[in-house]
Amino acid sequence: MQRQRRPGKRAERKAPPLTEFQQPKKRRPFTVFLIEDDQAVRASLVEALGEFKITVRDYMTAMEFYRDYREPVPGVLILDLRLPGMSGVELQEKLNEDGFELPVVMISGHADVPMAVRAMKNGAFDFLCKPLKIEDLVAAIARSYAYFYDVDPEVLEEELEDTEDSINRLTGRERQVLDHVVDGLSSREIAQELGVSTKTVEAHRARINDKMRADNVSHLIRMCFAYNEEHSN
Repeated sequence: MQRQRRPGKRAERKAPPLTEFQQPKKRRPFTVFLIEDDQAVRASLVEALGEFKITVRDYMTAMEFYRDYREPVPGVLILDLRLPGMSGVELQEKLNEDGFELPVVMISGHADVPMAVRAMKNGAFDFLCKPLKIEDLVAAIARSYAYFYDVDPEVLEEELEDTEDSINRLTGRERQVLDHVVDGLSSREIAQELGVSTKTVEAHRARINDKMRADNVSHLIRMCFAYNEEHSN
C-alpha cells in the first residue's frame, strides 16, 4: 500500500537523531562481507571500516566467499562487478539460486553502470561507483542494515517524499532521459533513442542531477529504484 503524504507544509527539520546503526553499542549483529581482489585496497577498507566498529570478513575472490558462506548470517555483501574467476553478477545469481537473501552492494566503474543497473534489477540492493569513498561505503552499509532489520522507517519515508518532490520538478523531456538512465542506457544510447545530440542529453542529465540533488549516478539510480518500488506496491 502506498504511504499517505502528510498534509500541509513540512516543518523545518532538525538534525535527525542517531540511528541504531550509528550507535555501535546498540547495533545488532551485522557483518560486512567484502570481496576485493586488490590486497592493498582490501586491507585499507577493512581498517577504515574497523574505525566505525563495523565487523568485516574479507575475501579475495567470489569463489572463496561462496565456499565459506554456508549458513545465513546477518550482514551485507559488498563486491565488485568484475572479479577474477567468478564475477560479481555470477555470485549474485548463485546466491539467489541457493535462497540466500543477503543484501548485495555492487561496486562498479562508470563504464559498468549499465551492468550495475541490471544487477539491481536482479535484486542487488545498491551499487557504488569507483573510486570508493569510505563515507559512501559506510552509508551504503547503514542503508543495508536498516533494510535488513527494517528499522528507521521515518527516515525512509522522508527520503521517499524528497525523491517524489524532486521528480515532480522535472520536465517531460527530463523524465524521459531519467527513465533511460534508470534503464542503464549511456548518454550516447539515450541520444539515439530520443533523436538528439549526446551533448543535449548530457545537459539534461546535469539538470536532473541538480533537481534531484543526486551526488552521483549511483545515488540517482538508487533513489529512483526506491521510488519505483514504493509506487509499484
